[in-house]
Amino acid sequence: MIDEKLSLLKKMLLESNYLVALKGIGVSKECGCTSYRRSEYAYEIEEKYGRSPEEIFSAGFYNARVNEFFDFYKHDLISDLGEINDGLRNMKKLEDMGVLKMIITRDIFSLASRAGCKNVIELHGSIYHNECPHCKTQYSLEYIQNSKGVPKCEKCGTTIRPQVVLAGEMVNNALATRAADEVSKADTLLLLGCDMSSTLAESFLRYFTGNRVILIHDREHYADSRADLCIHGKSMDILGQLEL
Repeated sequence: MIDEKLSLLKKMLLESNYLVALKGIGVSKECGCTSYRRSEYAYEIEEKYGRSPEEIFSAGFYNARVNEFFDFYKHDLISDLGEINDGLRNMKKLEDMGVLKMIITRDIFSLASRAGCKNVIELHGSIYHNECPHCKTQYSLEYIQNSKGVPKCEKCGTTIRPQVVLAGEMVNNALATRAADEVSKADTLLLLGCDMSSTLAESFLRYFTGNRVILIHDREHYADSRADLCIHGKSMDILGQLEL
């Protein structure tokens, strides 16, 4: 059965004229990235800091308790950056073939970009982009990781700001508009590591007027029937099995 679905998946992908992928949080988990949304991880963080990860990873906490924020950010959030796997490499192949036109994601670990994909909209920013809010000097992830305490700008001494969307902040409107425009142009929509009722999917499915929705995720969900093709399993394992 899985071989039949893999053959159909490959056929549907290669026949598409404008394929857009929505890459959900499940992909980050599959690749080994830190996920503060996992219940077991949240428990560990609350035990360590006395606060939930959602509270710490927020704009209000960053502004009021910057030392604690960076203690959590450096030692816990960016401690596991994930690994590039065959599924991500096949996304790069699909892009190189001219099939995959755009990847839209809330992933802050830049997995698709690290795999070599060029057409990526990172709605929540990236931990690899860090900026001094005063003089706009750019800093690498390694600079943040290796800094002692709160990372400061070498030029003006201002606290460096990771260019990620924190809880309580809005997604950049221009990025959201661009993502919606890409979905509206798609004839095939590929959902990876999320279900049809996820925040990412619900934010953009309303703009989709194409022919096919392909869904690959590891949990059955009542909304699965809305997809034209649904494959249950780890999305990167499934995508990685395709011979392109």
